Amino acid sequence: MLNICVKKTWNEFRLDVSFEIPHKKITALFGPSGSGKTTALRIISGLEMADDGIVTCEEEIWFHKMKRINMPPQQRSIGFLFQDYALFPHMTVERNVAYGIKGKERLQEVKELILLVGLSGYEQYYPSQLSGGQKQRIALIRALARKPHLLLLDEPLSALDMEARLRLQEDLKQIIQQFHITTVFVTHDITEVYKLADYVVVLDAGNVVKQGTPEEIFMGKRLSTRIQIVGKVVDIESDSIMAAVTVMHEDQYFKTLIDSEEIQRLNLTVGDDVVVGAKASDVILFKEYGSGIRS
Repeated sequence: MLNICVKKTWNEFRLDVSFEIPHKKITALFGPSGSGKTTALRIISGLEMADDGIVTCEEEIWFHKMKRINMPPQQRSIGFLFQDYALFPHMTVERNVAYGIKGKERLQEVKELILLVGLSGYEQYYPSQLSGGQKQRIALIRALARKPHLLLLDEPLSALDMEARLRLQEDLKQIIQQFHITTVFVTHDITEVYKLADYVVVLDAGNVVKQGTPEEIFMGKRLSTRIQIVGKVVDIESDSIMAAVTVMHEDQYFKTLIDSEEIQRLNLTVGDDVVVGAKASDVILFKEYGSGIRS
C-alpha cells in the first residue's frame, strides 16, 4: 500500500492531497492539465520535495517532513516511465534494458524481457531506429527490469498517435499485470482510464475531488453501463491469441476483437446468432457533417 499526504505551494498554485494507492493494482491520477497530477507523481518518486507531509510505501518511509526524512529517488524502489521515454540514444535496445540490472543472469533476463514485448531481434537496434510504440515498450520493460515495488507512468501514451495508443493500451495493461506490480499513471484521457485503471484518484486545482473505481467515478446510477447489438456472425479471423469477429446487424457490419480462447469456449462459428455487448464508456462518437466528413 502506498500512502500519500502532502502539500506543495509555488507561485499561486497549491497542491494539498491525501490518498492511498491499492496494492498491486493500476491506479490513474486523472484530471485536467494543471490539476497537480504530474507534481504528485514527482513527489512520490522523490524527484520533487513536498513542503509538508508524508509518503510511505508498505512499511518504508520515503518522505516525512517532521522527521526530516527524504529518501533520494535512487533509494526508492520505483520504476519511472516518462512521456519522452528517456532512452539512452547511444545505447542499443539490449543495453538500455540491461541498464540497472545486476547479477550473473543479466543477459538472459534482458532477452526474456525483450521477448515479453515482442521485440526479439531488435537487441542491437538504437532508439532512433525504433517506432514510437517500440520505444514505449522498451522504456516500459527497462523500468520494470529492476523489479521495483512501484511503477510510475507520466502520460505514457501521450506521444503516440491514436491508432498506436489504442493498440498499446491493452498490451501495457497485460505486461504490468504479469509483473503484479503496484502502478500509478497520470492521464487526462478518460478512455485510458477505462482501459488501464482498476482505481482512479481525480485531482482538480490541486485537490482530490473523487476516488474510486472507474465505474464509480464516471458512471451515474441512472446511466446504462452497456450497449448491445444483436446480429449474425458472418466472418471469424483468428490466431492463437486474438480473434476478429464480424457481425451483421440488419444491413450493417460490426467487427469486434475477443480472445481466441473465448471463441473456443463459445464454440462460435459463422452463421451463429450472437449478442455483442460493450461498455457504454468504450463507444466513440463522431459528428457527421453534410459533406460526409466526420470529426
